[in-house]
Amino acid sequence: MQEDDGSPRFRSGMQPLSKVPLGQIVGLLKNVEEAGGDADVAEIARASDIDLNQLPPVVDAAVFLGLAQAGEGDLSITPLGRKVLAAGLRQRKAILRGIIQQLPGFQRVTERIVAAGRPLSRQEVIDALAAQVGSHEADGFFTALVAWGRYTELLTYDSRSELLGLRTPAPAAPPKPPMSE
Repeated sequence: MQEDDGSPRFRSGMQPLSKVPLGQIVGLLKNVEEAGGDADVAEIARASDIDLNQLPPVVDAAVFLGLAQAGEGDLSITPLGRKVLAAGLRQRKAILRGIIQQLPGFQRVTERIVAAGRPLSRQEVIDALAAQVGSHEADGFFTALVAWGRYTELLTYDSRSELLGLRTPAPAAPPKPPMSE
């Protein structure tokens, strides 16, 4: 597992998420839950048919998000991880949205969108990310930002226009008038 070494890639708040889909993190949590909430990482890899070499980034992302704790080769689910597992899809998205809104990488991008008063182009976002993580990492971070932002309903991305914007919650449906008899 990786430690925060103070390098720009960690200060960006995205490194552990940059190559890990949400489904893998939730799948890992489910496997740990099935093992009683505490499990040996190697045992989880065997039980879930995951290559042990592919597991560290998923574990890192789960730990980074506060959904699990790792130590001495073991993984345990945190109360927040249990809350995510117990939640329905909508609530799960809301919980994860609350978590990622606190990550520096997401904060910087959403602040830039708000300041611009419009969606940002893919290139504008990549340039901003490159200033934080380096140009060689920016593309991967952009992909992660879009995937996680879309899933949690925080961001929108139009692949045709290549514009990234903030998702505005749908307005609540107006109350229906009472039915007359």
